Amino acid sequence: METQKMIHIGSRKKVAPQDILYLKSDINYTRVLLVNGQIFLSSTTLKIIESRLAPTTDFLRINRGIVINIKHVKAFQNSEVELINHESFVVSRRRKLNLNF
Repeated sequence: METQKMIHIGSRKKVAPQDILYLKSDINYTRVLLVNGQIFLSSTTLKIIESRLAPTTDFLRINRGIVINIKHVKAFQNSEVELINHESFVVSRRRKLNLNF
């Protein structure tokens, strides 16, 4: 049996990184959307949560306010990334250079 590493996303809430679909910045808050559809609003900034996810290589900041889990990417076209839940996000020009899909 494998133990899942949980990360702290704020206010006594911990989640497994593989369950995170994406993180979205909301000023000094971060919305965390999980694969099962649950949404958490954390009073922790996107930068801090992103640094907690740093040991895993599955997360990528695609623009100033969004970090996605690349394991849940369905398609990548032009400057847009589509996730498995059919949501699309624009990839910034600067960060597009770092994508290898």
